[in-house]
Amino acid sequence: METLLYISAVIVAVGAAAEVLRRAGRGTLTTSRKVSRLVDDLVGEPPRPGLPTGRPGLMARVGRIEDRLDALEELRPNGGQSLKDQIDRIAHATGADQAEH
Repeated sequence: METLLYISAVIVAVGAAAEVLRRAGRGTLTTSRKVSRLVDDLVGEPPRPGLPTGRPGLMARVGRIEDRLDALEELRPNGGQSLKDQIDRIAHATGADQAEH
């Protein structure tokens, strides 16, 4: 009788340990997937089937955003060197800024 009780206790203990390991493994797997996605976003992804052009990394994407913002700076007056200032000078010199619509 004691042997049956001992075997039952061992089975319960092994089952509990297996459940703890299963939950820990599931959490670890979820976390590792998230970290993997973060790394892919930071460094980019090479071309592969289903993603023929790859995916640029974070720094490449930030660089493209900065380039766009630099282009927009040309549309703001900055004391004479921007495209906006040059157009205003031409409009003033030709009288186009005084023309009525």
